[in-house]
Amino acid sequence: MATLVEIVSLWGSNNDLAQRFMGGCIKAAWDVMNEAPETANHANRLALARKILLNPEDINRKYYLYFLSNASIQTNGVASSDNDILFVVASFFDTIANTEAA
Repeated sequence: MATLVEIVSLWGSNNDLAQRFMGGCIKAAWDVMNEAPETANHANRLALARKILLNPEDINRKYYLYFLSNASIQTNGVASSDNDILFVVASFFDTIANTEAA
């Protein structure tokens, strides 16, 4: 588990991890744009994907700290693999999609 100082050091939208998080969100949005309409929660997921693709910085600003709540991301920080980042983004995409739809 990361210390509080380590968590705070990961905060900020101009660091490498935040930029990679935004890249992960963009990739997830592309995936959703290509998924079957029968996919569970597709309407909300598609709406979020469009928001991400139109303004990824807004999503980054709103949800980066949520992304940092993952213990693996906290522990590995900027050394997190792209696969770890993509997994974490995918793991909460529906939650964000439902939040944005509300």
